[in-house]
Amino acid sequence: MKIFVGVDIGTTGIRAGVYDEEFHLLGSGSGRSIIRRGSDNEIIQDPEEMYIETAHAVRNALKESRVDKRDIVCLSFDGQMAGVMGIDKNWRAVTPYDSWLDTRCSDQVALIKSKGQRKVIEKSGNTPSYNHGPKILWWKKNKPDVFSEIKSFIQPSGYVAGKLCGLSGKDAYIDWTYIHFSGFADITQLRWDDELTSLFKVPIEKLPKIVSPFSIIGTVTKDGGELFGIRKDVPVAAGCGDTTSCFLGTGALEKGIAVDVAGTASVLALVIDNYITDYEGLVYSARSVFEDEWYSLSYINGGGQNLEWFRNTFASQRTFEELDNSIEIIVPGSEGLMFIPHLEGRGYPNNPNMRGQWKGFTRDHEFGHFYRSILEGIAYEYALYMEKILSLSENDAIYNVRGVAGGSKSGAWNQIKADVLNCNYCTINREDISILGQAIIAARAVGHIKNVKETVKAIIKEENIFYPDKTRHEIYCGCIKEYQKLLAMYDS
Repeated sequence: MKIFVGVDIGTTGIRAGVYDEEFHLLGSGSGRSIIRRGSDNEIIQDPEEMYIETAHAVRNALKESRVDKRDIVCLSFDGQMAGVMGIDKNWRAVTPYDSWLDTRCSDQVALIKSKGQRKVIEKSGNTPSYNHGPKILWWKKNKPDVFSEIKSFIQPSGYVAGKLCGLSGKDAYIDWTYIHFSGFADITQLRWDDELTSLFKVPIEKLPKIVSPFSIIGTVTKDGGELFGIRKDVPVAAGCGDTTSCFLGTGALEKGIAVDVAGTASVLALVIDNYITDYEGLVYSARSVFEDEWYSLSYINGGGQNLEWFRNTFASQRTFEELDNSIEIIVPGSEGLMFIPHLEGRGYPNNPNMRGQWKGFTRDHEFGHFYRSILEGIAYEYALYMEKILSLSENDAIYNVRGVAGGSKSGAWNQIKADVLNCNYCTINREDISILGQAIIAARAVGHIKNVKETVKAIIKEENIFYPDKTRHEIYCGCIKEYQKLLAMYDS
């Protein structure tokens, strides 16, 4: 029997899964994602802790699965996408992981916008935000001694996989599903762009080589194998970004399928067959795990955290199911109460000064109105994303959304999204989507499967479908316009 291990190094936790040849989950394990908050908006993680916690997750998954480690034929890792960390020539971490939630690089975002925003969007597919380019420039300006030690800037999954395989700094890599966040890549040509790196004076040698998600980057060392509970010399695939792995594990591999990743970030993406650019910066283009397929998407920084914040602050004794029940009799639009979900600045288009807001509340509004308005505010933002994507890609306005992650367990929220977006919104038959995506990549990397799309189609099935209501959608169309006006107040 062949065994594949998929690992997700996420923002709120680390998860590993052990799979058989038909991608049944045999065992899973978890590790901590330890986030540290400092002064001046610093949000970081310790790379060594990431490595140890990932090993812990893998060992636990293997223990639960009870498989013979001699049957493991490949591992693959995904991870957080928009942040960066620096390693030296010996693969030693010389910076912490500068999280995608960290907004210290706001000045560098403004610098890139002023010097070359249009060119960055045109070539990399993404607008400057709290992502690789501004973060690299932040380290260059604020920590020049550290910057000089850095051999390459990489992401958490690459760091863990590379350390497990005993790579050196010259072997540093990034798979192509991340490079839209770089600000320095020609995403259509899969290469670092001389014009952009020269414009911002970034040494191109500090950027890792760009590889396919299905490429083998190394094999497990003796020391790494002992820590992870895996035999020496097992191949390790490059893997992909965590969001992209969600898309793969959700089966979003054909034009017209959209995915709502209702997790820490609220992400909405649509599969398209062409590369598009949005110079206004509301949405961006990203590569699929396949060279000829694209996603257009955008997300709310910490969108899903808004719900957790609300419950912890105002309803710590209530479950999310009870919160959903509190909105059953409240009409669409929350009787005029509107919520802006950008509590710590808007990522797309980037506006670090935007903050959360409730507008229009009166003494007639009760607890449930406030909760419902949060769910609706995120859905309104999604409506703006989808309108822009369909316009730029010249796609038919016929699509369906597959909802995944924790937020998709809320039937009330799923129905709101169906009504706001005026489309069928469904859940699927698997919850292990990120680690499943990595197991599939691992299997493809060693030739166990040839056709990834056919394999995924056979695994993933749509389950509960939420159909849009025409009357509620018409109400929400007016709400979306009001939401746009509220956002525009910040830009006036």
